[in-house]
Amino acid sequence: MTAVTLTRVRGVIRARLDQPELRNAVTPQLLDTLHAAVDSAEADPDCRVLVLSARGDDFCAGTDLSDGVPATVPDAEAEELPYWRLLDRLTRTPVVTVALVDGRATAGGVGLAAACDLVIAGPRARFRLTEALVGLVPAMALPFVARRTGEQRAFAATLLAEDLDAAAAVDAGLADTAAEDAEGALRRVLVGLSRVDRDTAGALKAYRTRLFPRDGRLGRDAGRAFLDRLTDPAVHRLIAERAA
Repeated sequence: MTAVTLTRVRGVIRARLDQPELRNAVTPQLLDTLHAAVDSAEADPDCRVLVLSARGDDFCAGTDLSDGVPATVPDAEAEELPYWRLLDRLTRTPVVTVALVDGRATAGGVGLAAACDLVIAGPRARFRLTEALVGLVPAMALPFVARRTGEQRAFAATLLAEDLDAAAAVDAGLADTAAEDAEGALRRVLVGLSRVDRDTAGALKAYRTRLFPRDGRLGRDAGRAFLDRLTDPAVHRLIAERAA
């Protein structure tokens, strides 16, 4: 079962999340294959754009908790968690990253989209940070959401578990474009990006990083904040109740 399908066309690599039966949930396999997609894009000098899209009704459902909390969890004290590293890479890679969201982006799926340089929302797009409903804190996704929406808007959307459609996501700053024809909107964006060479786009992204730096400790702190809640017995009960 392939978590992500890659295609290459004229300077664009498209990584399609391809496990609709799992709601394209964040799993170790998904993270590994998306990291590999970024590797491929960076290694190909002709690649200017990496597009993330998905098959099915869900763009990405976040961490898979359908079977409850995993028996073992990673150690965030040792290093940044793979999910954080992926989101951080999407913001820093010299390749332009585009999220084409035409389905539900839930919990960590919102963070995956928000970490991309451009977000296109199709007619079926919904964005919802649901972690607080099961006692969790979206500590790793929130910095990437907040850099788009602003700190208070991201906090309110999390606290209220707001369900944003495409137009509301654009109003909030979470998406850049809402379109009935998502693929047509993507084609127009790719035409615009074709006018900017890879080195220039990479330089612009690097300058943005210097202009709005993140605390170097934030990745580990975010991982610890997420895992502190995930390992709390009270949170286990909430997750089990919602799964029942």
